[in-house]
Amino acid sequence: MKETIKNYITTIREQFGTRSSKVGSYSFILTAVVLAILITVNAALGFLPDSYAQADLTANQLYSISSQSKVMLSSLKDDITIYWIVTAGQEDEFVEKLLHNYEDYSSKVKVEKKDPDLNPDFTNAYTDEEIYNNSVIVECGDRYRYISYEDMYSTSSTDAYSMYTAADEFSGEKLITSAVSYCTTEDIPVIHVLEGHGETALSDSFAEAVETDNLETETLSLLNGEAVPEEVECILINAPSTDISEQEKDMLTEFLEGGGRVLILSGTNTEDELPNLKAVAEYYGISVMEGVVVESDTDHYVFNTPVLLMPDLESSEITDPLIDDNYHVIMPVAKALDLSKTDSNVTVTSLLTSSEGSYLKEDGYNIGTYEKEDGDTEGPLTLAALAAKETEDGEGQMQLVWIASSVMLDDAYNQYSSDANEDFVLNALEMMCGKEDSVSVRSKSLTNEYLTVSTSASSLIKIVTIAVIPAAYLIFGIVVVVRRKRR
Repeated sequence: MKETIKNYITTIREQFGTRSSKVGSYSFILTAVVLAILITVNAALGFLPDSYAQADLTANQLYSISSQSKVMLSSLKDDITIYWIVTAGQEDEFVEKLLHNYEDYSSKVKVEKKDPDLNPDFTNAYTDEEIYNNSVIVECGDRYRYISYEDMYSTSSTDAYSMYTAADEFSGEKLITSAVSYCTTEDIPVIHVLEGHGETALSDSFAEAVETDNLETETLSLLNGEAVPEEVECILINAPSTDISEQEKDMLTEFLEGGGRVLILSGTNTEDELPNLKAVAEYYGISVMEGVVVESDTDHYVFNTPVLLMPDLESSEITDPLIDDNYHVIMPVAKALDLSKTDSNVTVTSLLTSSEGSYLKEDGYNIGTYEKEDGDTEGPLTLAALAAKETEDGEGQMQLVWIASSVMLDDAYNQYSSDANEDFVLNALEMMCGKEDSVSVRSKSLTNEYLTVSTSASSLIKIVTIAVIPAAYLIFGIVVVVRRKRR
C-alpha cells in the first residue's frame, strides 16, 4: 500500500515537472493575479464618483451633464438641496444618473431621497400639483422649484389608433439646471408682452422656454395709458395684426429714448402695413420694406420652398452662440429691412441676411411666381436688425430689434431649426434684459433630431445615397467578376 502511494506521488511530481506543466502553472498563476487585480480595481472604482469611474458612450451624452451645467455648478456659492421624490425600487435610470452627476460635480449640491409612501405630506409645502414618482424639488434658502417627472420627458404618439406613446426627448438636465439658476438668482427679469392689436399668442413651447430660461412674462396694454409704466424694461411685440395708435407710437418712442428695450416680430402675414409701428423703427434707422423675400440660392432655403429662408447669421451678441454651435435659423415668409437711413448717433447691426441671389417681391402673398422679375429689389437683404443708441444722460442704452417674420416662432418652423429660432429670440431678450447667466442646456433626444440642411445639400445627399453609392458598388462588383473570369 505504501509503495503504491509513493509511486502515485512520484508520478504526479514527474507530470508537474514537465515543461508543459510548468507553463500551465505559470499561466494559471498569472490568470489568478490578473483576476485579483481586476476585482480590486473594480471594487476601488465603486468608491469613486460616477463622473470618474464611468464613461458615457451614448451619442447624446444621456448620462452626463453638459458644460453649461458645469459652469453654473462651479460658480455656486450657496448650498443646493435636491429632493428626489421616488418610491424605493422604482428609480428612473436617467434621473438617478443625472442627480448623481450633479452631486458628484459640486460639493454645494446634496441629493436627498424622499419616499412618498414614507413621507406623504413632504411635498405639500412646495406644490399642490399631483406628485409623480421620480419628480424633483430644487431648494436653496427660501427659493425652490418643483419639477414634475412628466415634464422631464416629451412624448409623441407612435400609433394613431392606439394609446401607445414613446418618449422623444429627456429634459431632466435642462429643467434642473434652470431650477438651480432660478433658486440662486435674486432678481428675475420680466418681459412685458404687448396686447390689444391682435398680437399672436406665444406658443406653449416658447412660453415654456422663456420660463426655463428664468424670464418672466406679463401682459402690457398701452391703450388707456399716457406713458409706458416705470417698472417696464423690455417689451415684446409678437406679430400684431393691426397697427398701434399715434399715442402708442409716441409712448414707445419716449420709452426707447429713456433707455427702454423693444423686440418686434412682424412680417408678411400682417393684413395692415402698420405705419405707426414702422415709424418707431424708422426713427432709429430701420425701414421695413413691404413684400416677401425669395431666395434663388439653394444653399439659403429649405424644403424646396424659396420663401422658407435659411439666412446667414451675422456676428453679434445675439447670434454668436448659434454660430459657434453651427445652428441655422429658418425665416419663413419674411419681409426685408432697409438700414441705409441710419443717423450717426444710432448703431444699427444686421443680424440675419439673405444671399446675393435673393430678391424682394413687392406683391407679398400675391406673387404669381418665384422667378425674379423686373422691379424686384436684389439681395443681399437684411431680415433682422438691432438698433442701439446711448441715452442723453449717458447712463443707459436703448435697444430695438426687428425680426421681419411673423411666424418664426411657430412650433413647426422652430422644430425644423432644432430650436434655433427659439434660441435666437431668447438670446435677444436676454441681451435686452442684461441677463448674463442664460440657461442654454438643450433637451437630449432619445430617438432622433431634425437635421437642418439647405435644399442644395438635401439634393446632394439624395444623389449620393440613391445614385453614387449604389453605382460605385455595382462598378466594383463588375470589376471583381471580370477579374475572376480572366483568371
